[in-house]
Amino acid sequence: MLTFKQIHELPEFAGCADYIVPVGGEQAQQMANTPLSFFAQIGWSPEAMAYGFGRLQEICAQGKRVYYPLYEGKDLEKEPALRERFLIHFPVEKKTGFVVTCSGGAYIGAASMIEGYPSCKEINDLGYHAFTVNYRAGVNAKAPNPIEDLAVAVRYILDHAEELNVDPENYAVAGFSAGGHLAGCFGTEALGWKKYSLPKPAAVILAYPVITMQQYTHEDSRKNFLQEKAGDIAMQKKYSVEEQVTDSYPPTYVWQCERDNTVPVENTQLLIQVFEQYHVPHVYRTFDSEWHGWGCGKGTLAEGWVKEAIHFWEKYRQKA
Repeated sequence: MLTFKQIHELPEFAGCADYIVPVGGEQAQQMANTPLSFFAQIGWSPEAMAYGFGRLQEICAQGKRVYYPLYEGKDLEKEPALRERFLIHFPVEKKTGFVVTCSGGAYIGAASMIEGYPSCKEINDLGYHAFTVNYRAGVNAKAPNPIEDLAVAVRYILDHAEELNVDPENYAVAGFSAGGHLAGCFGTEALGWKKYSLPKPAAVILAYPVITMQQYTHEDSRKNFLQEKAGDIAMQKKYSVEEQVTDSYPPTYVWQCERDNTVPVENTQLLIQVFEQYHVPHVYRTFDSEWHGWGCGKGTLAEGWVKEAIHFWEKYRQKA
């Protein structure tokens, strides 16, 4: 299988390779010569990663634009880190609905190559536009920056609906792991869509998400997202999705492995409990495994979950 550096050098990616598959920076440079096959050792699917890159290669070969920066002008002068916030668009031919995906990575980074790209490919196969958003992470992940980036991304898509050939009505947001916390927060009125004066998503889709910042949290996600406030009880509660759910929360599809070895399964259980309390429409799936980070699920017990989640969204798109 190709290495990241070889993928970066594909002629189809000329002009946008630094965004699609970065090989700069200390961590990326260390991985530049790593073949995709290596990731099978840690439970990720090289085939799924190749699947996502292959779809992007196909789109770029058709001369279509995939990279869209989220910030410009004075925003960049004030905060240079915003220069690296962007959308990658997986388009389809027809004008139809869209899903914005937020990959995980403990708010250290966004694992789009592992989670976002392969899932966007599957969403394309089901007939819909898909986007993956590169939100602020690492030292720049301090709350509420990533939520703000997701809101800016959704606003950008809605404002450029004609250019992007998308139907702006009844979109969905999806998230994986820490990106699931981000998408979950966006589903709340207090932290997400309503706060940023955006239309409510027709559905939220969550794969093995971080939900709480309290007892059963994923420690690295909390540390990176709340930073110096990580031990602040009020901040933990404010940014725990289960504490902000109301009866207006969007219908939600959520899944996780029963013995997830990274994010405690109590995260999804807390969310389901509050969904039942507020009668939020939902589907909750679990799989008999200890793995985390399955992405689109290709070759795993979770294979097919993307299709199931999109059908769930379609049901509520029609009702909205």
